[in-house]
Amino acid sequence: MSDADLIIVGAGAKAAAIAAKVHALNSLEPGTIRLTIIEANKRAASWAGENGMTSGEEPLAVPPIKDVGYPYESHELFGELGDALDHAVMSLSWQQYLIGKREYARWVNAGSPAVRHRDFGEYLNWVFSRASAGVNHVSGRVTQVSLREPDEQWVVDVAEPSGTKQYAGNALVLTGPGVHRHLPHDQEAASRMFHNDSRRSDIAAAIPTGASCEVAIVGGGESALSCAVFLREFRPDAILTIYTPTLPLSRGESFVEDRVFSNPDEVGWSSLDQQMRRDFIRHCDCGVFDAGSLATIARDDHVRFIIGRAVHVAAQDSGDGIRLDYVSSEGVNSDPHDFIVNCTGFDLLEQLRGLFPEELRAVIERRVGQLWDRPPEAEVSFGRFLELEGMRPRLQIPGLAGLSQGPGFANLGCLGLLSNRVLAPLLLRPGAHADPDGSARDSAPVPHESTPADDPDTKQSVTPAT
Repeated sequence: MSDADLIIVGAGAKAAAIAAKVHALNSLEPGTIRLTIIEANKRAASWAGENGMTSGEEPLAVPPIKDVGYPYESHELFGELGDALDHAVMSLSWQQYLIGKREYARWVNAGSPAVRHRDFGEYLNWVFSRASAGVNHVSGRVTQVSLREPDEQWVVDVAEPSGTKQYAGNALVLTGPGVHRHLPHDQEAASRMFHNDSRRSDIAAAIPTGASCEVAIVGGGESALSCAVFLREFRPDAILTIYTPTLPLSRGESFVEDRVFSNPDEVGWSSLDQQMRRDFIRHCDCGVFDAGSLATIARDDHVRFIIGRAVHVAAQDSGDGIRLDYVSSEGVNSDPHDFIVNCTGFDLLEQLRGLFPEELRAVIERRVGQLWDRPPEAEVSFGRFLELEGMRPRLQIPGLAGLSQGPGFANLGCLGLLSNRVLAPLLLRPGAHADPDGSARDSAPVPHESTPADDPDTKQSVTPAT
């Protein structure tokens, strides 16, 4: 069994950022951290359009200069070591990537235009190819995660081409989007339903050519808009109806919003009330459409928006279509369509349900409280290091920590800060408490990580190592 300080499931942008920081640290202080990254498909496959709805041709919603090291403010957490880390990670920056391709001046002279998802995916693969010090890549599908006692280590079973192997780690980071959110439906309607995980080729094959058809798209974010643009390209006569729970908003963050994404401590994010945090995320991230993509359908009279929350999909009595039930201000309504695409997003916790056996889920819930069957609006509590509070060994899920710790951790808003938070418990010594502003103050000694955490209230305190 191969041991590591940290295991990451999924080789996307978050894993690339953590790998870059681990490589930088091990280049400065060899052998400090052992990292294992497990990926079932190709690295950065989703960015290349090889997974699900996206094609790789969509414009990146953030400028690529928000790369794996952004915002390059590691000194706030690690002091002088942070300055050295940022300097080392700069060798893996977007700028250095383009310089190596001899395309940097051309990109700048063109006004630093937006790039495609595919372009950013190529950059991430470039980072992976160079972030090698202390980094081990495993190609295989995670089939199960278990907890090894009394060591309190995570054990990950991976189906590889040569057979199933196990990897043990002192902390586990789960990345990736998860599985698509479930939309209640009758079994008879399933053949006419698609979702974020569906391949474009499957949708194209199912929707007939040469005749107009009506397609419902459910969702209020970029996936829904991307789906509308895609459908319009290959089925120009289709009538598209986008169902969104709130009025559609276009993306247009100012420097104020961007600061919140890159450094949530500037607004004391964790101290804001939950509704304020939810509203910010909904208005600036999840519930918004890209203005450039909106322009492509601005004058399309075959696209309409309906404000309502989809609740159920049923098959038409004739068997030739489906009916979508949705709730609006007027009550429950029902509209007929030929096909439906569920773009309501992904659920990381549902993915964990499949990876964690029932016994392990029970152990986790004894330590952290109700998790999988909690009320929809209940907040899952994540700590400063993007870890599920109360769980030892650490279980870090950046994609779910946005509401608790800052909106940038769920997307590309602060990949460098994300890697700092994930790695901080490995770089900071016990014995002091890290304040939200990044400073440290002395406190009484606390248990080390290897101490079993049967008490949900057990917390780890840290101070910068010198």
